[in-house]
Amino acid sequence: MVPKLALVAAVLSTGTLARSLLQNGAQEVLDDVASSEFKCDIPPALDPSKDGLPSAKDVFSDHEALMLQVKRHGTIVKVPSISYDDNGEPGEDPRWNVFYELHRTFAALYPNLHLRMGRETVHTFGLVYTIKGTDPSLKPLMLAAHQDVVPVADASTWKYPPFSAYFDGEWLWGRGASDDKNSLTGLMSALETLLSNPDWVPKRTIILALGFDEECSGRRGAGYIGKYLEDLYGPDSMAMILDEGGMGLQLLGGDTLYALPAVMEKGHVDIWLELNVNGGHSSTPYPHTGIGIMSEFVTQLESNPWKPKLIKDSPIYNHFVCQAKYSPDASPKITKLINKGDLETLTDELATIDRATQYRIQTSQAVDYFIGGVKINAMPEYIKIGVNHRVAPQDSIATVKANILEQIKPIVKKYGLNVSAFKGESQNPEIDLDIEDGVVDPMYEVDYNGTLILSSSQQTLVAPISPTSGPVWDIFSGTIQHSFAFEGGKVVPVGELMTGNTDTRHYLNLTGHVYRWTPTRQGQVVNAHTVDERVNMKSHMELVRFYYDLIRNFDAFPVATLENRLGFGEL
Repeated sequence: MVPKLALVAAVLSTGTLARSLLQNGAQEVLDDVASSEFKCDIPPALDPSKDGLPSAKDVFSDHEALMLQVKRHGTIVKVPSISYDDNGEPGEDPRWNVFYELHRTFAALYPNLHLRMGRETVHTFGLVYTIKGTDPSLKPLMLAAHQDVVPVADASTWKYPPFSAYFDGEWLWGRGASDDKNSLTGLMSALETLLSNPDWVPKRTIILALGFDEECSGRRGAGYIGKYLEDLYGPDSMAMILDEGGMGLQLLGGDTLYALPAVMEKGHVDIWLELNVNGGHSSTPYPHTGIGIMSEFVTQLESNPWKPKLIKDSPIYNHFVCQAKYSPDASPKITKLINKGDLETLTDELATIDRATQYRIQTSQAVDYFIGGVKINAMPEYIKIGVNHRVAPQDSIATVKANILEQIKPIVKKYGLNVSAFKGESQNPEIDLDIEDGVVDPMYEVDYNGTLILSSSQQTLVAPISPTSGPVWDIFSGTIQHSFAFEGGKVVPVGELMTGNTDTRHYLNLTGHVYRWTPTRQGQVVNAHTVDERVNMKSHMELVRFYYDLIRNFDAFPVATLENRLGFGEL
């Protein structure tokens, strides 16, 4: 028997990318295009003080304000609002019910927010708060965070119990203290402060959107919220969306502070390989059990990682253009390569700095899931592995699938496996893979009778690049510069790329101005998703001050009007 795999789908170009966009639900890959040379010119800082409100430093800098935030943040962290990968639907799975407690906590901590903002629940636990502005011609400002946290593997390994929200005088410890209750508490606290002033009424509508399952793709939370808001306001209806993410704030040379919001996200696809083979008693085993065969797949994939590529005018390239301009001595070799325009050598240099830099220019693959076997003396009949991919802009979901098929081909041939791949899915490559009879050569005939099934999940296209020029960016950048200004130094906001994915994947139809940035200094949030997660509360106070100023500045400037609904550039 000659197993044959044939996949027929529209093949996507695998040429180099300068940027990616969404087109009719598919990822379109564009070749390098001519563009104006990025100079890293910085718009002016924007001080919101003309609105007559107390300054952020006056409101959020003393010990009393700090302890109020410790109380608020700690109370929210104590609620174990965990989302699990195997959660059922809200109303069916009782593990969601803890979110009712979290919502009661919000109401108790933020009375003015709940008094003055409308509150809608979306798909049971999603929350959308809205305060209508007095000027309906202005597109709303949308602020986003998520309520859920990842599970705790073993509470005994933590220095302090993970839901105790212990405050040691500097750090607040607990699951979610960083991701993402840090920004959630900050946003609600900034709004509570503004809304506690009965004379403050915004000109621009403000929306606070809180998903509840971001840690398992956001399908039930932000997925429903995005559709709800698009049905209510229409496409391209928001002035800007600010969610968690980015690379925070990085100080170089003691005098230049880089603010690094993510202006795009890598794509995402999980590839699943399921093998069904003959079992039997372990006293007379096959030359390779099913686990052995699948281990060969893992070894083949890990021995052939994706290649890095730096694209001119991409966010990470522009970041290093700024660094070469404002901090040339921070990394002289990078500065020299930027000025020389040597992208190939610069790619090699960046790929060796650290993992965070490498995987901003390279598709990642990680074998994160492996199950097989039910008893020590029985050869396994079913084995499953999962490979997580975060797709770089120069690649695509289709090329990831094609690469998997090419990598496994010799092993499939070796063991004479039947293959069924990606049946009925989108984003498939066009490939015809003929596999001849297996070539395992023991001293006697072996029939593994194996069938390999490949499928994918969580297909997420590379996100479009949000603008880093124009009126909306100028307000965002200007607020960052004002909020984090320091004597003798310069603040440089520049877009970056995010290796992970956020709830914004479900909000892309609402605006072209999507920014993912948690405004905290590098090193001041520690161990997200692992043991001893914590946040420095002084850094948290800076975050609250920024949100307070951002809302005020967007209210002061009449940019992003409904007249310009279809434009992503000049507004």
